[in-house]
Amino acid sequence: MAQKITGMLNLSKIPKELLFTTKNGDKAIFIDIIKKKDGADRYGNEYTIALYDKENRKNIFLGDMKVQEYGNGGGSAPASAPASHSNNGSDDLPF
Repeated sequence: MAQKITGMLNLSKIPKELLFTTKNGDKAIFIDIIKKKDGADRYGNEYTIALYDKENRKNIFLGDMKVQEYGNGGGSAPASAPASHSNNGSDDLPF
């Protein structure tokens, strides 16, 4: 079986001023994926997704990630899928 790293990224925590436009006109951010030094948490997450805000000199926590097996008929859905949120486009996110 193969492995993949899966997780959830909280888009609401991304400050709009940290987004930039690529040469192709796409909106983007730079993120860091950091292996947790204390190992997996109680949910099995081994990695943290963070965004560094240079101006305020702080990391912004965006989510967690874990390693999962997939392929050969095994399910690829996370153990607990996040609840669906319907906000009718009122979240003010540029994407």
